[in-house]
Amino acid sequence: MGEKSMFYKTHRDELQRLEKGFERQLLEDVVPFWSERLEDQEYGGYLTCFDRQGRLSSDIKPGWFVGRSMYCFALLYNTIEKRPEWLHLAQVGRDYMDTAFARGDGRFNQMMSRDGRVINGFTSLFTDHFAVKGFYEYLTASGLKDDIAQREYARALTEKLLRDVEDPTVLQLEGVPRGMKKHAINFMTLIVALESRQIFENDFKMVWEECTRQSLYVFANDEMQAPFEYVRIDGTPQMEGEGRLVDPGHTMESLWFSMHAGEASQKPEYILRASTILDWVLERTYDREFGGFYQHVDVDTTVPQKPWMETQYDCYTASWDDKIWWIQAEGLYALAASALYTENERHWRYFIQMVDYVENAMRDHVWGEWYAILNRDGSPKVDCKGFALKGPYHVPRALVNLCVLVRRYLEGSLPVVRSQ
Repeated sequence: MGEKSMFYKTHRDELQRLEKGFERQLLEDVVPFWSERLEDQEYGGYLTCFDRQGRLSSDIKPGWFVGRSMYCFALLYNTIEKRPEWLHLAQVGRDYMDTAFARGDGRFNQMMSRDGRVINGFTSLFTDHFAVKGFYEYLTASGLKDDIAQREYARALTEKLLRDVEDPTVLQLEGVPRGMKKHAINFMTLIVALESRQIFENDFKMVWEECTRQSLYVFANDEMQAPFEYVRIDGTPQMEGEGRLVDPGHTMESLWFSMHAGEASQKPEYILRASTILDWVLERTYDREFGGFYQHVDVDTTVPQKPWMETQYDCYTASWDDKIWWIQAEGLYALAASALYTENERHWRYFIQMVDYVENAMRDHVWGEWYAILNRDGSPKVDCKGFALKGPYHVPRALVNLCVLVRRYLEGSLPVVRSQ
C-alpha cells in the first residue's frame, strides 16, 4: 500500500469512531425498532405504520414497503451479518410478491389491506422499482440468484420496468407533466440497473450509464448551477410551476447513486461531477442557521412559489423549510461519499455537521428510530415512526452504506478520485 494521504491521516481516528457509532445506531436502535414489529404474522407481508412509541397506528400495507422492506433486510444480511431473522424478514417480502399485491402483468399494486385485499390498484413506477431492486437483493441473500426460474422472473420484471419508464401513457398516469421528464424516475431507474449487477452483471450497463449522464448533465444545469427535479423533454429548464423546483433529497440521492455508478463503470468523472453538484445543493438548500436540509426551494427565490410551498406526506403536510427524515438521511450519506471518494475537506465538514444534526435533532433517543418531520428549528413536527411513505428504508440504508463506505476507505479499497 502506498503512502496514506493527509486527509486519511487527519480523519482516520474519527472515522473509526464514527463507523462504530453508525453500526451501534443501526443494530441497537433502528433495526430492532423494525425487526420487532414489521412482520404481520397473521396475514403475511409487512406492517409499517407506527406512532412514536412503536404502537400500530394503521394496518394498511403500502406497496412501496414490500420491496423496500425486503431490500432492507436482505441488504443487512448481505453486508452486515448473516442473521437468520433478517433473511426471514426478507423472505416475507418475497412471499408477498406472489399474492394479490402482484397485478399479474409485471406490475404491483399501490396499497393493500391487512388481510390482502387491493385497496388501491393504481400502479406506481416507484412501487415497481422498489419491488425489483428488493428482489435482486433477496436473490443474493437467499442463494437463489442462479436459479433459472427466479432469474427469468427477475429479468422479466426488469425489462417490463424499463419499457414502462419510457412509455408516455405510464408517465402521464404517474403525474409527470406533459412535455417534461422527472428526475426521480430517472435516478430510480439508474439504481435498479446498477443493482442488477449482482444478478445480471453488466447486462444493463448502458441503462445505468445513460441515467447517470441524465442526472449529472441534464437535470443538473451548469448555467444556473442548479439541479432540477423536472426539465423539458429536450433537457432545457422550464421556469414555471414544477420546473422551478430544486429538490435536495432527490438530488443528493441521485448523486451518491452516480458516485457508485462512477466506481462501477470506472468513470471517475461521474464522481467528480457529482461532487460539484453537491456544492450547488449545499449553497441552495442547507440551513446554515438551524442545520439540516430544507425540503425544497425555488430556483431563484429560495421560497417556493405556490402551490409548491407544501408537500403532502400521507396525512401530514410539510412546508418547504421543514426537515424531512429521508432528505437528512440521503444528505448524510451523499456528503460522506463525496468526502471520502474525493477526500473533500469542505464536504467532510458538512458531513460532520450533519452527523451532529441527526444525533441531536432527528434521532428519538427515548423511543428509537428517527422522527418523521421536524420544524425548521429542529423541534418535532411529526413524531411518528412509520406511515405510508416512511418505514425501514432510507434510514437503515444510509447507516448500512455509511458503515460499508467508511470500512472500505479505511482499508484502502475505496477508489479515491482527485480533480486534475
